[in-house]
Amino acid sequence: MKTIKYVMYTGLLVFVAAGISACSQEKQAQATAGEATSADAEPISFTMYKNPNCACCDRWATYMEKNGFSVTVKPSDQLASIKDKNGVPGNLRACHTALIDGYVVEGHVPVEAINKLLKERPDVKGVAVPGMPAQSPGMAEVPGPVDVYFFNGPDQVAFFDKF
Repeated sequence: MKTIKYVMYTGLLVFVAAGISACSQEKQAQATAGEATSADAEPISFTMYKNPNCACCDRWATYMEKNGFSVTVKPSDQLASIKDKNGVPGNLRACHTALIDGYVVEGHVPVEAINKLLKERPDVKGVAVPGMPAQSPGMAEVPGPVDVYFFNGPDQVAFFDKF
């Protein structure tokens, strides 16, 4: 009889200890996940310069905000000088220019290209989607693939990728 009570008591202790350990690990995992979520939730802020009457620029800003960025929109009648000052080549110019974390982002660049740029941090001035492609973010309801280019000034342009 004592042996049965001892086995039951020991089994109960092991069961309780395993339960406490599992709860402790779950709370640690939740705390770590919460820390990652709050760190990931911090949006990258940037400024976008646009023509005061351009609606597609506003749609691109909304698209970027939906993808976790914080956008300050600055309408300007001086877009050409902003593009000149930031080294945007003439053949890559579009309807708006954004300055994001040390890079120039020209036009309707997809968020995937911007995230890749910010993650890999290549030695370039920026990226661009020239013109206003009909299938680009801010232009199309459901964006399609567009060609994205690197640039390092007027004479240094290279294909980045299709996003």
